[in-house]
Amino acid sequence: MLRKSVLAVAMSSTAALGVVAAGAADAAPKLYGTLAFSPSTGRVVAAMDHPSRVQADAAAIRECNVYDCDLVLNVVDGCGAIARGADGRFGWAAAGSREEAEQIAIASLGESAPPFPDLGSASPRAAQVAVSACTKNVG
Repeated sequence: MLRKSVLAVAMSSTAALGVVAAGAADAAPKLYGTLAFSPSTGRVVAAMDHPSRVQADAAAIRECNVYDCDLVLNVVDGCGAIARGADGRFGWAAAGSREEAEQIAIASLGESAPPFPDLGSASPRAAQVAVSACTKNVG
């Protein structure tokens, strides 16, 4: 009787390991992205679809190519956006879709008036999306 119990435990453990291994093999690799901007130049970049956060950060720094480039947002299997207000401020957000990330980034800044002197209207206006991007595994 004891022998049957030990055999049953061994078989169920082996089956459980097979299920865990199959689940890990079926899981898609994560994709990472980094969004960055330079306060001095206003340059805004998105480096997406990298196999690690470190590689995404390095790609954003290379692409920005400015000494004061700030890495402001990391995404994993998702989307990110950076918006610029009329007053020059930046806002950013991550979300499950590009549209949602853009809306949140814009909303984080609210309306702002451009600094004086402005050749256009001095009326407050909504921020504009400077860059938005998603990892390729997000619909």
